[in-house]
Amino acid sequence: MMDLADVDQRLVSIGKQLEKNLDDWEAWSAKADIICSLGMYEIAIRCCDKSLRLNPANVLALRTKYIALNKVGKHEEADEVFAKVMELGYQIDKPGSDV
Repeated sequence: MMDLADVDQRLVSIGKQLEKNLDDWEAWSAKADIICSLGMYEIAIRCCDKSLRLNPANVLALRTKYIALNKVGKHEEADEVFAKVMELGYQIDKPGSDV
């Protein structure tokens, strides 16, 4: 289980970073990952999109977006993201895999 105080602190820190630089793709990616882990999948997808506009090869944002899209039932879009990850030469686990 996540420590909510730690999550809150991380989100505040990321927010401060984004106040300084809205073009920080790493901060958007980190925010998306945290938001996704909290079950706020639509918001996580939007954060991933912001990160990916700045760095289309950001595998963490692609992975997070893939997970979030599957969670909200957008499986075709998730498969497109999975294909992009494979195209970049990386591997992510599909939901339900034993890896």
